[in-house]
Amino acid sequence: MSRGVPCTGTTPVDLHVHTRRSDGDDPPAAVAARCLAAGLRVVSVVDHNTMGGVEEFTRAVDGRMTVIPGCEITAEWRGEEVHCLAYFVDPGDARLCRRLRDVHDGEVRWWRTWTERVASIGVPLTPRRVTAEIGADRVAYVGDYLALLADAAGDDPRFAGYGPDTYGDIAADWCRPGQPLHVPVPWRPDLTEVLAWVTEAGGVAVLAHPAPLLSALDDARCRALLEPLAEAGLGGLEVWTSWHRPADSARLAQLCAAAGLVATAGSDYHGTRVKPWVPEPGRLPTPPGDPMAIVDALHERRPSQLPARQNNDH
Repeated sequence: MSRGVPCTGTTPVDLHVHTRRSDGDDPPAAVAARCLAAGLRVVSVVDHNTMGGVEEFTRAVDGRMTVIPGCEITAEWRGEEVHCLAYFVDPGDARLCRRLRDVHDGEVRWWRTWTERVASIGVPLTPRRVTAEIGADRVAYVGDYLALLADAAGDDPRFAGYGPDTYGDIAADWCRPGQPLHVPVPWRPDLTEVLAWVTEAGGVAVLAHPAPLLSALDDARCRALLEPLAEAGLGGLEVWTSWHRPADSARLAQLCAAAGLVATAGSDYHGTRVKPWVPEPGRLPTPPGDPMAIVDALHERRPSQLPARQNNDH
């Protein structure tokens, strides 16, 4: 498993937090307690392809911080998997929830097929065990599935060389195209389609942790790619995050300024087991200036015909 950038700074704003409703470690109420303990003022819960944890999180904070409802939507852009953060979207928006459900269900089916592939090579990993450990309708952290495979394999010599620190090598060795556990990627909507979804839902779309996508491209090429996305509804780039080095963040901030996009900040907190280098929400490379200005800038990007929705006036 790749590691992110160790985070030592703190900020009162964290726009990228996960719960166990997707691949986080803890249920929404427990994450809320961590956010409160960290002294956060604004948090966005952005579980993958679901808004199922937003209301529980909001009830748990009980007005003690501003909660921006959101989700992180899996999409495809230029042949690569990308993640689009959707902010200020309503968990009760039936159309958006149906669309998210389509993406979520495709990923659930993918893991079920993968589990069948594991069984087909003689490793006794059953759907019942996956459901018991992970949940019947949940897409967990990839390492959790690989750990289940390794445990089910027992003393199978094919998997004897893998340990907790090298489970990621199972994916590299067994799940690549042409290998026994390869399953073609599930359907993913195009990024421009997702941008339309978010805009129609009255939200603001931000490209999550984009440095790996853009780092190999020069500034002119980046601007040429970002311009049509901005026209399609992209409101910002996640600049300060646990996945970016300081140099990445500095460059992305400049690209945002040139493209007229909002530069945002989010830890991508999943829990100390999944991402131990992010010990608590709100711990991330700290953006310059007042972080509350990021929230204001995003709010100003909301479609003007829709009223603002806020949980609190903090």
